[in-house]
Amino acid sequence: MNNSKSNKTKDQHSLVKSIILHVTPGVLVTLVFLLLKPLLDSTGYPPLLAFLLAILLIDIPFMLGVMLNEGKKLNGRISLKDVVQYREKVSWKTFAIVFIGAFIVLYLIIMLTAPLNSILAGSAFYWLPEWFFFDDAAQYEGYPKNILVIVFTLHLLITGIILPWVEELYFRGYLLPRISRYNGWAPLIGGLLFGFYHSWQLFGWVGVSLLGIGLGFVVWWKRDIRLGISLHIFANAIVRLVLLMNVLAM
Repeated sequence: MNNSKSNKTKDQHSLVKSIILHVTPGVLVTLVFLLLKPLLDSTGYPPLLAFLLAILLIDIPFMLGVMLNEGKKLNGRISLKDVVQYREKVSWKTFAIVFIGAFIVLYLIIMLTAPLNSILAGSAFYWLPEWFFFDDAAQYEGYPKNILVIVFTLHLLITGIILPWVEELYFRGYLLPRISRYNGWAPLIGGLLFGFYHSWQLFGWVGVSLLGIGLGFVVWWKRDIRLGISLHIFANAIVRLVLLMNVLAM
């Protein structure tokens, strides 16, 4: 039931607190990535590995730490009970229909915003070094195949499966319900902030924000966090799997 009361949780965050909790993990990841990159230059691995380590060491622990700490306050023990909201399970038929429809929309968003990302990367963010653009295949030329297989396998596991799972629990399961007083505006606000969370790729802010809005709206609409988790993992994993297959085919 999606009336305004059922869409609201008692524990609401101020807008300032919500902004801080949305943006902070991304800023920390970017800073740690920039610190790790020069340290790993001599190892023979591409800068992408420094980013993946920053995700493992900072991003995921930060998000889980915030949620588990909240769970300890609410439950007196380390738990996600009452922390992650939107756990109403829709029927499998509804799940399948919404999943397919939402995935088509999200895929179109990715395709339509890709040219804009390229334009912004070459204009507003031209000053960034080439290694900041992980999807640029040219930067991986010259690396041994075994090194690239290791890095892109980690890329698939970390940012294709683990990270989107944790992000959905954190952004759509924890943060989104706590700005639910804004009703239908909540997914929009959360999505825009999700774009700023990706501070390591602000040239893709438009596309990432639209994806965040889409995922947020689906979860807010159906109140089923499983939809956000499944869609996010599926979308991320496909892209990372294609990259890995391209490396294996070298």
